[in-house]
Amino acid sequence: MKKKYKLEYRLNDEHLNYHALFHYEFSEPSEIFCRRLCDYFIKDKKVYHKTSTSLEDEYYVIYVEKDTEEYIFEDAKMYKHVTLEVRDYKEYSSSPLLFTYDLYSHEEALSLLGNDYLWINNEEYKKISAEIDEDRSTYVLYISES
Repeated sequence: MKKKYKLEYRLNDEHLNYHALFHYEFSEPSEIFCRRLCDYFIKDKKVYHKTSTSLEDEYYVIYVEKDTEEYIFEDAKMYKHVTLEVRDYKEYSSSPLLFTYDLYSHEEALSLLGNDYLWINNEEYKKISAEIDEDRSTYVLYISES
């Protein structure tokens, strides 16, 4: 029997006993590794900010807090496959979409999310943050010109 890789998102709140919010099982660990590189997690139109990660027995755990200052892209494209959007980071306005990577696997996403700098169209960009937007089925990488 093939091993299952388990992931749990928990609310980083000691008073609530670090309540488990979401549970996942994967046949390969690469999606878990991608998720652990993301600073933000979006699900059910709620934004969560990652505070830490851990490995506890057979569970990979991502601790999060609700982020009420960040917002979701209401009018952005929805995807049906592994995708990574690259957006020009704007702090107090919408971050425009620069490029979309249609990917074949989470390993490809990992190769992009795991960098502090990226070269796109002969320009160097610095990674500001990354998120996984489950509502739209995409990773989002926020960058700025170096």
